[in-house]
Amino acid sequence: MDSFILKNGTLVLPDYQIDNAVLIAQQGIIIYAGAGPLEAVIRHFPEAASLPIEDCRGGYILPPLVELHIHGAFSVGFEQGPSAEDLVRLSVRLDAEGIGAFVPTMLWEEHAAAELVHAIKVSGLSPGKIPGIYLEGPFVNPEKRGGIPLQNIARPSKQLLQKILEVCDGFLAIMTLAPELEGVEELYPLLESAGVVIALGHSNTSGIGMKLPASRFSVTHLFNAMSGLDHRSGPGLAGYVLGGGKQRWAELNADGIHVNRFAMNVASRCLDPSQLILTSDAIAAAGMPEGMFSYFGQDALSDKTGVRYKETGTLIGSNRLGIELVKSFMAASGWPLHACVRAMSTNPWNLLNRAQPGLVPGAPAELFIWDRDLNHCWRSTT
Repeated sequence: MDSFILKNGTLVLPDYQIDNAVLIAQQGIIIYAGAGPLEAVIRHFPEAASLPIEDCRGGYILPPLVELHIHGAFSVGFEQGPSAEDLVRLSVRLDAEGIGAFVPTMLWEEHAAAELVHAIKVSGLSPGKIPGIYLEGPFVNPEKRGGIPLQNIARPSKQLLQKILEVCDGFLAIMTLAPELEGVEELYPLLESAGVVIALGHSNTSGIGMKLPASRFSVTHLFNAMSGLDHRSGPGLAGYVLGGGKQRWAELNADGIHVNRFAMNVASRCLDPSQLILTSDAIAAAGMPEGMFSYFGQDALSDKTGVRYKETGTLIGSNRLGIELVKSFMAASGWPLHACVRAMSTNPWNLLNRAQPGLVPGAPAELFIWDRDLNHCWRSTT
C-alpha cells in the first residue's frame, strides 16, 4: 500500500515517543504523524477518511534499522564474492527483520573487493539499501587484529590506498585505521577528499599524542580489538572515547557477547545518544542454525557464545542482528527505546552524511510496525 492510516501505535522518533499515535500516508508520503485519537485527526485531514486503516494494537512504529557494520548474514558473506542475486536475496531477508539498509563490511583483498563492487552495481539495489562499503583495514595494528588474518594487514601506504580507492570505485564509505601506525596521518587527507569516513580501531594506541583526522571521525566497535582504559600510562583508545574524545561517533556491538552489560552501561553514561551507533559485526552465520562452517579457510563454530574460530576460540563475529541489539542495549543501559532505535537508524545515516527525514510529514512512508515485545514486524511502505 502507498496510502494508508496507522492507529493505536507508539510512534518512535529520534528524541521521543508518542503513544496512541496516528500516521497517515498518501501516495507514499507521510502527511501526518502525531498524537491521536484518529477521529480528531481525520477532521483536519478529511481527504484521508476513505483510506484503509491498520490497527497497530499498541505496537511500535519504527523507521528502518541500519546495519552499518555487517560482514554477512543468512549464509551470504561479503568476503566470499557474493553475486548480485545474493545481495538482493540478503536485502529481502534483512528487510523481513526490520533492517532497511546495510553497509557490506569486509577485509581488504583486491579480488574480493572488486567482486563486491561489481555485485552491488549489477544488483540494482539503491544507495538507500546499500550506501557503500566498509573496509576493516588493511592499515591496522597486528597486535589488535582480532579475527583479521595477517595476510589482510599492511603498513600505511599511499600507493596501496590509491589502489583501494580505485578498486572500490566510489563505493568505499568507511575505513578502519589504527592511529598509532607510522605514516597513517598521511592517509587521512586522501580518505577525507574521497568522502570516506575514517574510523579508528584495531589499535593498541596508548591514547597519548594520537594522530587524529582533521575532519569528523568514528571509532570501530568500542572496547573490541583496541587498547582498553588505562589509569596510569594513558587512556587507551577505549578510554579516549569514554573520556570525551573528539570522535563524532562510536560503534558498539550490543549482542551481549562482544561487550558485557556493565561495559554497555558505562558507554551509555559516557556517550551522548547522538554519538552511539549500534552495530552487529555479524557474519554469514547470522540468521542461520547454529553449527560449524568455514571462515577464511578455518573451521568456525556459531552458537550461543557468538561465532568463534574452533581451534583458538577467537571471537570473529556475531550471529545476532538488528532489533536484537536494540533490545540488548536497552536492557543494559536503561536508555528509552527511542534513543536505542536512533543509534541504529538516524545516527548511521548521519555518519554516512545522508540525512534521512524520518517519520515526519513530507517524508517517504518507509516504516515498520513492531509488536509490543519487539519480536515481529511487518512493513507499511510503498
